[in-house]
This record gives sequence, C-alpha cells and structure tokens, in this order.
Amino acid sequence: MKKIGYEKKGNVVILSVEGDIEFDDSIQLNETFTNTIKKDGASIVLNLKDCNYIDSSGLGSLVEGLKSTQKANGDLRLCNLNDDFKEILMMTRIIKYFQIFDNVEDAVKSFH
Repeated sequence: MKKIGYEKKGNVVILSVEGDIEFDDSIQLNETFTNTIKKDGASIVLNLKDCNYIDSSGLGSLVEGLKSTQKANGDLRLCNLNDDFKEILMMTRIIKYFQIFDNVEDAVKSFH
C-alpha cells in the first residue's frame, strides 16, 4: 500500500487506498481506522478504486475496522471494488458483513 488518502464529507470520512493491501500494510490500515474513529467519528467509507489485491492479513484489517466502527456506533462501508477483490471477499465469505457500493457518492449517501 503506497498511501491512504483522507477526505471528509459532512460526518463521513472517505479513506482511499492506493496500492495493494498486504501483510506489512495491515498495521498501518488498523492504525488509520483507530485514529480516524478517535478524531472524526466512526462513519467511514473505504474507497478501493486503486487497490487490486488484498491478502489474509489485509482482510483481517477490514474485519477489525468494521468491528471498531460498529463498536463506536458507526460503520465501515466499501466502494469501488474490482472483480478480483469482490471474488476474494466472496470466497472468504467476508462479503456478507459489509455494505458495498459502486462509487464513493452512493456509499457516503448511505449514511444519511
């Protein structure tokens, strides 16, 4: 993962991942979720437009992020997943725990 972009629209934070999410990146992603929840609240959209691959530790980070946001009375929603990413989520059955959207705008609107 090269970096995580940050944008805020109302009370929703959009985190945009650039690059693949692999073992070394999972700690950074977990810290980003934790810091975002503390600073800006727990309504988070994870934009995966520029992310093509995620490994098992990255999937663990997504689940941890979801649990953390829900514990703080929010939610983690995913958007702009490519077909390979969706297939990984389906194969691992993690997809059933997330709300997934085609674009950032729809994901942000879903919080209202």
